[in-house]
Amino acid sequence: MGGGGLLQNRIKKMAAGVSRFLMARDGSTPILMYHSVHPEHPLAVRPEAFREQIAYLVENYKVVPLREYLEAKRNNSLTPGMAAVTFDDGYRDNYRFAYPILEEFSCPATIFLVTAFIECDNYLSFGKKVSLYPDLEPLSWSEIKEMHPLVEVGAHTHSHIQISGVKGQVLERELTANIRIIEENLGYKPKILAYPWGQPFDFTRSGCTLVQEYFQGAVTTVHNSDNRSPGISPYHLRRVGIGPADDIELFAAKAAGDFDLIGLIKGIQARWGKRGDRNTSYHL
Repeated sequence: MGGGGLLQNRIKKMAAGVSRFLMARDGSTPILMYHSVHPEHPLAVRPEAFREQIAYLVENYKVVPLREYLEAKRNNSLTPGMAAVTFDDGYRDNYRFAYPILEEFSCPATIFLVTAFIECDNYLSFGKKVSLYPDLEPLSWSEIKEMHPLVEVGAHTHSHIQISGVKGQVLERELTANIRIIEENLGYKPKILAYPWGQPFDFTRSGCTLVQEYFQGAVTTVHNSDNRSPGISPYHLRRVGIGPADDIELFAAKAAGDFDLIGLIKGIQARWGKRGDRNTSYHL
């Protein structure tokens, strides 16, 4: 890590200390969010860092499959120290570099699949159209099957669409295709959805109940380490994003909730700041 990255991490750790002081907690129940684990890609967590993180997680938390976590949430029985691991999109490096580590530590995880990405002929072109991580290959169905049952599959729409930005009939086609293709290839329907981009303005649709009709729960990218509050719906589960610059100290602080105040502030900023490219036109 360069000097700029070290300085940035020091600033983050100082901010985490302030957050820890201001926000009293009685534990955390983090859902960790990854995308890519790769030795070279600039947006990916390095395999050696991922191994250190998973080792820490299984030593200090009760890591459960996300479906079990969701069941506990729905039954109001989430307990401090319960955690889950998730990956978005469906990159091949999840199999090549993350899965051997998950297997080594018997750590369950869920991968949310963009099924058009898994089945496309030109992943480079498709990734650009729908704003996936650039230059990364998709998983194959055989790789996904090999990882089961330790690694389960969730839905992420067929074409990585912004749910709030498309018409209702488009959303229904996107969700039903995502579910159908997963079931045809794996033999079971996904029960949990990850909203693409995952901020409230990306998935909020007044009067729309399609997500509730097709899924038992859904995860966002809203930052929070604890989903026990009755005010957090099973369809709005918060996650803790892990990035390539996070050393083990930052990782531990994020999982413990020391960044929750910072996440709250960033969430407020996101409502009014630049929202970046969202896919609302390339879809079924």
